Amino acid sequence: MALVTYNMKAKFYNMDFRKLRIKLIAAVCVLLCLFTGTAVAAANLVVTTVACDGQLQTVYSFTDDPEEIIAKTDFVVGEKDRIIISDDEMFKNVIAIAKEHKVKVYDGDKLIKKLKFTGTVGEAVEKAGVELKKGDELNYDESMGITEDITIRVNRGFKVKITADGKTATYYCAKGTVEQVLQKCGIYLGMDDEVSPKRGTEITKKTHIKIKRVRYEYETVKGVVQYETKVEYDGNKYEDQARVKTKGKNGKKTEEIRKVYVEGEYVKTEVVRTVITKKPVTKVVVRGTKVRPGGYIGGYVTGRRIFSELKPPFEIELDEKNRPIKYKKIITGKATAYCTGTTCSTGVRAMPGRVAVDPREIPYGTKMYIVSSDGKWHYGYCTASDTGGFIYNSNTVVDLYMHSYNDCMNFGRRNVDIYILEWG
Repeated sequence: MALVTYNMKAKFYNMDFRKLRIKLIAAVCVLLCLFTGTAVAAANLVVTTVACDGQLQTVYSFTDDPEEIIAKTDFVVGEKDRIIISDDEMFKNVIAIAKEHKVKVYDGDKLIKKLKFTGTVGEAVEKAGVELKKGDELNYDESMGITEDITIRVNRGFKVKITADGKTATYYCAKGTVEQVLQKCGIYLGMDDEVSPKRGTEITKKTHIKIKRVRYEYETVKGVVQYETKVEYDGNKYEDQARVKTKGKNGKKTEEIRKVYVEGEYVKTEVVRTVITKKPVTKVVVRGTKVRPGGYIGGYVTGRRIFSELKPPFEIELDEKNRPIKYKKIITGKATAYCTGTTCSTGVRAMPGRVAVDPREIPYGTKMYIVSSDGKWHYGYCTASDTGGFIYNSNTVVDLYMHSYNDCMNFGRRNVDIYILEWG
């Protein structure tokens, strides 16, 4: 049996049995503990660990001859297998058997050579006649020992431009993602740094990786917490009644903010954390919900839009349908609406509440209250202040001044009830 010694501090041992390294250390330590200080140790008993293709066997003998030790194991050493003995003090009682295996070597996607070989991945590539150039990468570590039916692939490197920290440099590397390439090139990437293309993008020969450094500045500021307003409802009060039950008070807060800088330029400010140091007091307002049964309140009838902007010179008592209880006469007829002109025929300013009439039927100055006959429109308190050509060519009784064209169009032409409160 041919015996080949090999320095196990070299790359071949380190990678060929990387998965066994912990097992070997543990085995040696256990055996040393068992036999330290015993009579067996005094008799020069040699304890050796033999490793082959991931398997371990322990041999007890009175010799350090590798051939005799291996002969005591179940391992068979072929003619082309290699026996490796370490000169490392930790592994002085370890023998490794490197077996011959089938190997395929590819250059990219092209098969270069099939061979049977005993050794490392790097040695197999060299044996296949493949020359490694700058930036080339192997799919296995160059110093790893070969295993059964291993396929070794040489990924050819190419130039990649990387711009970072104000500088652009060219690197040689093979395929991989942007993040993997940056790691290979020894370029630190912060968690929030902006990268183009994205970190998981596969690089190509045209890839230009650009990194924008993100920096933060932190500070603590004090602020005010605005109080909220809560409305409570009281069924015993009228809806136009309200009172403040609890006064609102602003609270206080402390905010931790950070200013974001990209490539040294300020971008934005973010709130990182907020701590309420004094809680705000909610303002509580109590409002009534009861509808008043009658009364012209402040120029408006509760629950209804009033178009008139005139305030009556006296109190107008209304019933539950918001119609006057006391009046001189009621006239029912057609009504239209208009919004043009600035001055009435009586010389007063045109405004909602001053309406056009036929003064022969309703004298100027007459005080009225007008509601649509169906009760859907409340024009409210008004006075006869204007007239127009409609009194000669239509059966319209009253023309109501409104603010906008849309209001006029929405009103259109409809029946109204005109309550005469006081004749002019």
